[in-house]
Amino acid sequence: MKKLHHLLPLAAALFLAGCATALPPLPSSVPTPPQFKEQQRQNENWTIAQPAEAQSRGTWWRAFNDPVLDDLAERAGANNTSIQEAAARLAQARSLVRGAQADRAPQIGVGAAANRAAGANTASGSTPATLLQTGLNLSYEPDLFGRLSRAQDAAALDTQAREALLQSTRLLVQAEVAQTYLALRATDTERALIRDTATAYADTLRLTQRRFEAGDVAELDVIRIETEHAATEAEVIALDRARAELEHALAVLLGEPASGFALTPDTTARTLPVIPAGVPATVLA
Repeated sequence: MKKLHHLLPLAAALFLAGCATALPPLPSSVPTPPQFKEQQRQNENWTIAQPAEAQSRGTWWRAFNDPVLDDLAERAGANNTSIQEAAARLAQARSLVRGAQADRAPQIGVGAAANRAAGANTASGSTPATLLQTGLNLSYEPDLFGRLSRAQDAAALDTQAREALLQSTRLLVQAEVAQTYLALRATDTERALIRDTATAYADTLRLTQRRFEAGDVAELDVIRIETEHAATEAEVIALDRARAELEHALAVLLGEPASGFALTPDTTARTLPVIPAGVPATVLA
């Protein structure tokens, strides 16, 4: 009985293993068609998108018709450190392409040297002599396994990526300049409005104080106007600080010291440019 008791766990495991069902086989991979069925039916309605990352985005900011913004965008393109860094990396990638192309061509080296040393011994002593040496080296590595061609292709692809990065970096900086500049002009308009409101509250406060002295209004009216005037003055100070921060941000984007950069306040009304039809589709492509 003791031996049978020890064999019960083993019998239970064998019983459960016999009841287990085998997993179904994994389905084979579904073949992917080369094109959609809609494209097969209406090929004339489909347009193949061409890579445009390395193309220039153009002077799009001129659509705002703002000479100050035009000048800021041009200065940012010339002085921004991020754009200069991306341009330097593109120049480095292009030099690597030229180096990879040169590795596939025959290598020729020419050398020359001249030495002045003691010559033959005579009765009067040794006679100085000049020794001239020239050399010519010619080497060529056949691209039997495609190593050089693959290196050239990799360098060319890296150049394309660097050029796309330069254009994207330039677009990012230009967009930041435009957004910061428009935010600064909006702050100018808001600040002018709040300053006018503060001036109006100051006039109202002086009039209310005179009426209080004459006994026409209660002291509570004077305190209420003083509170509103103080809150408006605090808002003016906050807008002054916000404008200074935006001005400093523009200086950083332009690569210029903030201590010498300044823009005159301007509250001229601006109209947004009309976006032509087809632009969203172009951006998506």
